Amino acid sequence: MKVLKQKPYFVITTVIFLLVSILWVQAGSTNKLVDDRKITITRPADVAIKRQQLVRFIWGEAGFPAEKLPSEILIDVNSPIPDLNYLERAETLIIKMDEGIDASACHFIPIEKNNRLVVVHQGHICALNDGPDSGNSNVGLARTVDRLLSEGFAVLGLCMPRQRPEDCWHANHDHMFDNFQASGSPIKYFLEPVAVSLNFLRNEYQYEEISMIGISGGGWTTTLYAALDPDIRFSFPVAGSLPLYLRYPGYNHDKEQYLPAFYKIAGYPDLYLLGSHGPGRQQVQILIRRDNCCFGENQHNTELVGMPWETSVRGYEFNVQAALRRLGSGSFFLYIDETTTRHEISENTIVNVVLPVIGGKLVPALISTNELDK
Repeated sequence: MKVLKQKPYFVITTVIFLLVSILWVQAGSTNKLVDDRKITITRPADVAIKRQQLVRFIWGEAGFPAEKLPSEILIDVNSPIPDLNYLERAETLIIKMDEGIDASACHFIPIEKNNRLVVVHQGHICALNDGPDSGNSNVGLARTVDRLLSEGFAVLGLCMPRQRPEDCWHANHDHMFDNFQASGSPIKYFLEPVAVSLNFLRNEYQYEEISMIGISGGGWTTTLYAALDPDIRFSFPVAGSLPLYLRYPGYNHDKEQYLPAFYKIAGYPDLYLLGSHGPGRQQVQILIRRDNCCFGENQHNTELVGMPWETSVRGYEFNVQAALRRLGSGSFFLYIDETTTRHEISENTIVNVVLPVIGGKLVPALISTNELDK
């Protein structure tokens, strides 16, 4: 019998391949995603219990920063978004947090006021201005602020932690989790600037109604913050999340998106419900079918999930709506933006969803078949 000798480079290549495969499997196994398809909130009493559990995880013994105020208020500053046609003035709120992580927020005050406020949250971009001269991708944030001001809404604009122009790390946020030394969880750094800013604005301006919209990582922030603060009446997370059970195994983009210890307490469908529940409250999650970044049809693995993208996302929409009906208040809708191929708050979303909803108008595209069957 003739024995064929394997060439050395073949053996080396095979060994390297096996080692890489083992490491890949180990990495995937340590990053196993929580199966969050089941909604765990089944009674009205569960809402407060679940919020308390989340707050304890995020802030520890200190609890939700309900009394904390900005360390400094800068009056009549230059607007970080130029050429706003309906802006009277702007002020900057400085927020000090643990581990030397500071945040700032810009309060845009319109010329004509309707005494309502909308929080507008940026994603992974180190600027509030996202126009062609900013050097950043245009995700529609400046356009959104301008439209809201034109309708008399004051706006609170925020960036993500370590994403301010003066503190821009140009990286994901995993380093905050890897080196965390304070109490609670680094997730508080995403939410606390919103809470502290609103503490000041509620007292100083006494806005009658507060809503929130965010894009990408700001959409994720909108989902979480609305889940924790029932004062957020209307919320619009844009291209910010999907339930973990619909994501690729081994998903590892931004630890705040998939941290197992957190999402074991409340998965995304639970968070959507918490952000919607309550008299007069509504959450409209916006996904972009042809998104060139995240959570759209292009990023969906139909083979893995076993269902097409729209069927998959309509499935959890139906489940959240059914749970809200059992609880007796609040509404949740999923709106699929068909008009853009960008990862953005589109003109269509602003004009045909956000402004009508916060203006109290009926939006036909948000009347799904299961709502009509009630």
